[in-house]
Amino acid sequence: MRIAAMHSGGKTIQLQAGHYQAKIVTVGAGLAELTHRGRHIVIPHKPEEMPRAHLGKVLVPWPNRVANGCYHYNGKDYQLAVNDPIAHTAIHGLLAWRDWQINQQSASEVSLMIFLPPSYGYPFSLLVEATYRLDAINGLHVFISTLNIGDESVPYGCGSHPYLTCDLEKIDSCTLTIPADGVLSSDSLEIHRIEHTDLNFTTPRPIAVTQIDHTFKTPNSGDEWEVRVFSTAKNMTTYLRCDQPWLQVYSGEKLERMGLAVEPMTCPPDAFNSGIGLISLAPGEMHRLHFLIGAK
Repeated sequence: MRIAAMHSGGKTIQLQAGHYQAKIVTVGAGLAELTHRGRHIVIPHKPEEMPRAHLGKVLVPWPNRVANGCYHYNGKDYQLAVNDPIAHTAIHGLLAWRDWQINQQSASEVSLMIFLPPSYGYPFSLLVEATYRLDAINGLHVFISTLNIGDESVPYGCGSHPYLTCDLEKIDSCTLTIPADGVLSSDSLEIHRIEHTDLNFTTPRPIAVTQIDHTFKTPNSGDEWEVRVFSTAKNMTTYLRCDQPWLQVYSGEKLERMGLAVEPMTCPPDAFNSGIGLISLAPGEMHRLHFLIGAK
């Protein structure tokens, strides 16, 4: 039997609405490219290549990291595979490198679905859907919906890993706005007031040589917030809007600082152990995350 070859990204879906265009890959339900009037809004990768730094991937059933890959839930201990040997953590969930199935597709929208079966480190059953919908006015809407199809509650968190860019302009010459009121200390999980740190971007200021790889606490109101990256050279602003309480921002040293990872998250790093922001998803319960990426 001869089996047709499939590239590293799985299948590629192209979307268009107005001046927006997007490419979605089925592996990791990933965002491989997003442009507006031909200019890049996120750092792209070739659909046929395995991208670096989790470019555009969906992060389920946890975003960020689980320390040592181990956690305790409902009276039991679990051990996940440690796939970040340098930090000795389990990173970015279980679905970033799995091939999702196309559920529905149109010229401007695609829905991808996947069944997450039980495993030794995560013996729970989830059905996950990622929907990408291009809006000719506002940009790309992303919806990540997860249903617990098992018979017990599950520990759950969710996020996504886009990298905002102003048409691949180095972020050193860009201005950044992050509407956060706190930043998390990685060693103690203590939240520091943003005005007491050197990461205060609540009012727009140049990124310059600042290195960022931090978790930010967004305002507690539950209202939508917006991260903005502005380039004077390109006369371009890219933005991500969301209402989630946590946000990971990374200045993209692994990608030559051509963009900024702006990762909306339901919980901070190691929530499976700290319990901070951790969702206990009951049998039959669904959780939904929504965010928007656009340019002006």
